[in-house]
Amino acid sequence: MPIAINNTPPPHPHLPIPLGDLSVWQKSTRDHPLLNAGKDEPLPESADIVIIGSGLCGAVTAHSLLIDANRPASVVVLEAREICSGASGRNAGHCRPDESRGFTAFSALHGKEEAKHILKSERETFERVDEFIQKTGIDCEWTPRDTYDVSLSEDFRDYASKALNDLLECGGKPEVEELGQDQAVKETRVKIAQGAVKWWAGTVNPAKLTLGIHSLNQSLGGYSLFSHAPAHAVTQADDGESWNAETPRGKVKTKKVVYATNAYSDALLGELGGLIVPTRAQAIKLSPAPVGSEQFPRIEGSYSLRYLPQHFYSVCCRPDNSITLGTSRKWHGMSAATEASIHNTVDDSSYSTEVTQNAVEQFVKLFPEGGWTSDGIEEGKAKGYEYSWTGIIGMTPDSVPFIGSVPGRPGQYVGAGYNGHGMARIFICAPALAKHILTGEWDPIMPASFRITEERLIRLRKGLDKGKLSKDGGLPSQLDV
Repeated sequence: MPIAINNTPPPHPHLPIPLGDLSVWQKSTRDHPLLNAGKDEPLPESADIVIIGSGLCGAVTAHSLLIDANRPASVVVLEAREICSGASGRNAGHCRPDESRGFTAFSALHGKEEAKHILKSERETFERVDEFIQKTGIDCEWTPRDTYDVSLSEDFRDYASKALNDLLECGGKPEVEELGQDQAVKETRVKIAQGAVKWWAGTVNPAKLTLGIHSLNQSLGGYSLFSHAPAHAVTQADDGESWNAETPRGKVKTKKVVYATNAYSDALLGELGGLIVPTRAQAIKLSPAPVGSEQFPRIEGSYSLRYLPQHFYSVCCRPDNSITLGTSRKWHGMSAATEASIHNTVDDSSYSTEVTQNAVEQFVKLFPEGGWTSDGIEEGKAKGYEYSWTGIIGMTPDSVPFIGSVPGRPGQYVGAGYNGHGMARIFICAPALAKHILTGEWDPIMPASFRITEERLIRLRKGLDKGKLSKDGGLPSQLDV
């Protein structure tokens, strides 16, 4: 990830700014030895492969390269801030494959067969994450568990039910259970639930997972991390074949560059301008239920509490029973100023008090028995509220990432634009990208719609120009707030 350093203005508005408020995950990793790896070490003159970005995509891409029989001898990772300081360390803690809900939108964007493939790949991603963590033993709060899409309105219940039925009619095989109103209320304790869809997913401490993968990578040899080494440009080297990854600390010459820069990608790849829109997501830490676990037992499942497709909140109960609450980026009554502050921004240094107030009020309304309150948040009087933070996600017009060789830039590759859904995609996309880098071939489990091509870029720009696609990601929705 690139950055402005020493409080100097960045050369591009989408280069990340200095780190501000820490997430709950980052607070749990302050003593990790790799957090500021390479900060005071000189950059090497060259490397076989340079990866820009130390989040989960960068870490898994590097791991996949290093365990290959034809691995590169040296891999250098450049990170603008501390290691795992972007969205991978600042999300809401879910690894939650979309089993059925997205079928409607994906079908409209990519066709029904590709939509089925996208959903199937997310299930495969979850299984790979589970297998990887069990095999490596990385301590990261990994908790496989039931997850629920809880319908808080009849409109969303009908939307979710139709998506599931349409998927089944097209031969899809989602591993889900559709719950009626009474059963949804019983299992989720959300009294206004109109229904729910239930499936198997997981929650995780993403910072510990990502840092754990970096530690594994170091044990494989030929792997160098450089925190606080912001890449500001990638330029052609004098030999006409190599590239220079340029930073204020010097440059690294390489034959192959990987942009694992997600929401910040257009700062270095101008052709992605407007096609990966940096968007501010927000999350909250709540204490365990103030009334105690006997009166309000632990929330065993993870939840997406949905009024409408874009009006929702997520709930992740951690092993210590504290709650990570993901906020909504859209609702009736959101102020124009707050809405404007969410889109096309890389400011993750602070949070919106309006967004926090809305989310805590909703959580208190939906779980009144827990003893949490929403009055006096800013004064520190709200029971159970601890703090908030933000992270920058990368939204694309067709709701899927860009993976592969950058058109017109031989030796440059990208894995970015995960639409706030990286945990359910990276363990498919990053290994597929690594295979493509080494062999030019693709793993067929990764949907073809994820590949970056010149044709796709042209098609997306035309869709945006004609208003058929949303600059904030996906189709303009008829079921929206």
